[in-house]
Amino acid sequence: MFEATRYLRNSFSITFARQSDVRRKANNFEDALMEKLQGHYSQPQVISVPDELDPEVPRLIFGSRHGFSQIVISQINIGLTVSYSPDWQTDIEKGRNYVSERVKVLYELLDIVDGIRPYFSGLMTQARVVSTANDKEILEHLSNLCFKDRLDDWKADSTHDLLLKVTTIQSDRFFSNLTVQNYRAWKVEEPQTGIQRFSRAQASERGVEITGDFNDRYAFNEEDNYFSEPAVAEKVISGGLEEMKRIITQIGGAC
Repeated sequence: MFEATRYLRNSFSITFARQSDVRRKANNFEDALMEKLQGHYSQPQVISVPDELDPEVPRLIFGSRHGFSQIVISQINIGLTVSYSPDWQTDIEKGRNYVSERVKVLYELLDIVDGIRPYFSGLMTQARVVSTANDKEILEHLSNLCFKDRLDDWKADSTHDLLLKVTTIQSDRFFSNLTVQNYRAWKVEEPQTGIQRFSRAQASERGVEITGDFNDRYAFNEEDNYFSEPAVAEKVISGGLEEMKRIITQIGGAC
């Protein structure tokens, strides 16, 4: 029913107290990345917005040489986002190594922000399990797995989508957020204008999409004196990927 899992992207983010002047340290970040990653990232795109604007708005964006990753810095976090090429999508260990190597550098960049102690960190993972089944079979499979045959109550023939999000606590320290849903994809041959029609019958691909968000915010929420630390990064990465593999196996896909 399912083919091999494709891991589409990972994002690792470190969150800290607001630093209103972070945009003015663009040269410091650029020099540090040049030294630590041998010019793998380009000069930053500086987003010229008022310092008083929403602190989550990116202030600096560093694109990678090959275009598959970027480092984004806002007033409250530093994040790495990686989109995997097709040859990496079926081998998440390559992604794990890539993320682990660069996350170490993210923590070192905190020294530029006065060596501030991070509040918490997290790994987001997005993966898709392509299916050879039709929409109804996929929905019934998810219903039987997650909702104990409740799809009968929702009229299987008329149900278009299912989405389930579950948050669990791991080791009294981490949140594991997992979202499972069916998906469809269409081939668009050339740039289109206006509103497009996306018929279920014309979908070129369908299956199950899983999004994981594994972070140590639970400890930050519950412990007054909690701060994250570089040593927790590997636990976040390993925990996040293991949670993804667990749910993918449960669904019936190959990790």
